[in-house]
Amino acid sequence: MQEIFQSWSGWNCRRLTADSAVVLCLDGMPPETSFPAAPAAGWVEVLFCRQGGLHLELSASRRLEVRSGQALFLPAWLSDSQGRFSPERFQGILVLETDQNLRAALAALCPGLPDIPPDRHHGSGVVETALWNKSLFHTLDQLPEHFQGDYCSLKVLELLYLLHAGIPPISHPMEAHYYDPYQIRVVEKIHDHLVEHLDERLTIPQLAERFRISSTVLKACFRQIYGVSLHQYLLGRRMERAAELLSYTDQSVIQVAAAVGYNSTSQFGSTFKARYQMTPVQYRKAAKMSVPAGSCPKPKEKLPSNPL
Repeated sequence: MQEIFQSWSGWNCRRLTADSAVVLCLDGMPPETSFPAAPAAGWVEVLFCRQGGLHLELSASRRLEVRSGQALFLPAWLSDSQGRFSPERFQGILVLETDQNLRAALAALCPGLPDIPPDRHHGSGVVETALWNKSLFHTLDQLPEHFQGDYCSLKVLELLYLLHAGIPPISHPMEAHYYDPYQIRVVEKIHDHLVEHLDERLTIPQLAERFRISSTVLKACFRQIYGVSLHQYLLGRRMERAAELLSYTDQSVIQVAAAVGYNSTSQFGSTFKARYQMTPVQYRKAAKMSVPAGSCPKPKEKLPSNPL
């Protein structure tokens, strides 16, 4: 994933100095497109997630989801996997190390430890590490930058040791529910329909009936693919579109509200303020003044309800 992550624009992918591993510090809004997620031959990859989420589709129709406070472990023998980030800001650390180096380092530190056995989850899995992960990032924030890469490399070695020891819940993989290809295609079509019709009043029962899928499957499958509920996703896209219109057009607030599916400007205004910590008028003024990137408040995750 290293070359793919480094090729994306719009987010920060910074390489940290490390003795033998490749360590990338990730921060920003990743693209919503799928990408090949299998490690290069002979390499192990570990993704520590601080914020956001990633969905991984493996061979044999297996799907995994990693969220904040978890780590994704991808062994050297993994192949044929596709990843997709949740449509939200992502923060995390990706560590790449050769399988040979990891085995040698672990054997040197723990000579009596048995070799890495194959496991029933094909070696890949999401590792529950909430407190351990929080400690990792807290320590990382305190370290000088020239120490951060090697520290992350050591944490991968520690994680591998814990996986060997089989300490629950560290070694418990979280496998997502399986949905057949037809259901996934339908939900992806619904996603595209949402994005193209932000000005319409959309409800889950209407969408389910139109695209011939049950409401239950629609809600669950949408969350699994895109990392958030359909309601939260639509709300986020509406507010993002509203921010664009306020920044780059002269449409009135009433027109902007209507363009993103709101009949009530007061409801639109309260929802917009909850996300950006300023009213639509204040946001427009800030945009017109050419405020430097990063100066405007960033969206919050918890927002008041809106039509859907």
